Amino acid sequence: MLSRILKSSVIIFLLFSLDAKLYGQSNNPLTKKYSPAQLKQDVQILKDALFKIHPVIGIYETKSYYEKLFDSFINSLTDSLTEKQFRIKTKFVIEKLHCAHTDITYSDKYYKTLKKTKFNFPRYYLLPVDNKVYVLGGLNKKTDTLMKPGTIVTKINGVPADSFYRFAQSIITVDGYIKESKKLYGQLGYGAYYLTLLNYPDTLTYEYLKNDKVKTLKSPALKTLNIPEYNLKRKDDSLFVKYKRAKLRYRYLNDDKKTMLLNIQAFSHRKYTKAYRKIFKQLQKNKTENLVIDLRYNGGGSLSNANYLLKYLLNEQVTQTSYTKIKNYPLRKYTSGNILFKFTKLYFRFYGKKTSHGDTDKYVIKIKPNKKWHYTNKIYVLINGGSFSASCIVSAYLKETHRAQFIGRETGGAEEGCNAIISPTYKLPNTKLKIKIPTFRLLHDVYTKGNTGRGIMPDYETHYTFYDMITKRDLEMGIVNDLIKKK
Repeated sequence: MLSRILKSSVIIFLLFSLDAKLYGQSNNPLTKKYSPAQLKQDVQILKDALFKIHPVIGIYETKSYYEKLFDSFINSLTDSLTEKQFRIKTKFVIEKLHCAHTDITYSDKYYKTLKKTKFNFPRYYLLPVDNKVYVLGGLNKKTDTLMKPGTIVTKINGVPADSFYRFAQSIITVDGYIKESKKLYGQLGYGAYYLTLLNYPDTLTYEYLKNDKVKTLKSPALKTLNIPEYNLKRKDDSLFVKYKRAKLRYRYLNDDKKTMLLNIQAFSHRKYTKAYRKIFKQLQKNKTENLVIDLRYNGGGSLSNANYLLKYLLNEQVTQTSYTKIKNYPLRKYTSGNILFKFTKLYFRFYGKKTSHGDTDKYVIKIKPNKKWHYTNKIYVLINGGSFSASCIVSAYLKETHRAQFIGRETGGAEEGCNAIISPTYKLPNTKLKIKIPTFRLLHDVYTKGNTGRGIMPDYETHYTFYDMITKRDLEMGIVNDLIKKK
């Protein structure tokens, strides 16, 4: 444990000591510093907004816990900081809310400057797997070949390579106590994390293993506006029938049409009703025995879309509860969209039943099975740490009503529910950082085990090695095929 703390300390030291070396201009949004008084004012407004709006206060931690947390944070702000430094410090605090729908992003000026600025990029793609950092390949396949794919990198510019991965996980916001999505997004964003923490150096010095011996390679960076990402995705299947606006696609896995794969990439707000009607009509017409729903990397989207899909899949009526403790957005000087919030409450009142308990308004809606094209046969759902929000609504109801078997990894969203539906963006007055704060807590009423802070667990768990990832294997579909054969 001590060694990990020391490694993290090295990262934090680099973060706060090298930032000013990028550019010398004081008016550059990337390096401009804000005084402790300005930072404290921003945190105080952030705290006030969170305490007035956020439905998670008191669920995973007590209100007094958060009072002490923010007071301690405010008192710690004794030095001037850049926007990036302040954002990362704030993310450490936001992470303690255990809510992945809450996050703080850079100001518009910061993003605009970032897009126009050339940075130093490495000539090797890296990927952490099981706390080891591997080389995926070189930027130039002909010249960048000194480190072969699969080579283990132990240090980058003197810093343990795996410590960047752990640092990334410490600031990624997730629902409850779910670690799987922290690992996944820390892994996929590793290149961005270690480069920004080292402030894009001119030369990257890698220490790596070769024949069980430590070797060193000094590699000059490539200065450019952007660099192509290493593609770990599988080749797109041309057999998919696509509904682009609905962000979903399907294909039959065999000629007899006994198994359909339905890949929902996101729960779109557009054209999904027509797409579902056509798909479920086909399932019934072809007497399809197996439906595989792929929700991997589906970050959510429309609540109406998720509930509409459930109508085709559930065999019984269920309820869903949403509640909020505010009547209007507070601190409206720093946000907008109060009319939309009012409209959302009106929508819930029209389609559900409203009850009030003190300052909390509750809305309960019913999800009834669709009678005409209802699907009653076998369902398999593919999930991972990227399955979040609306994906977890669908998954939780299918799991708790025993309508599906789940294959993959724990979802990124909690099984009991989440904080979402509508989230105003608050702009802090000095740094102009923006934070989204959810106004509703949505409960999956079929889940009765309380606030565990854990995601939907798979019935069949998968584990990807570096070899699996670089060869683009699909372990989840492999298990599904085996289950169907056994059945």
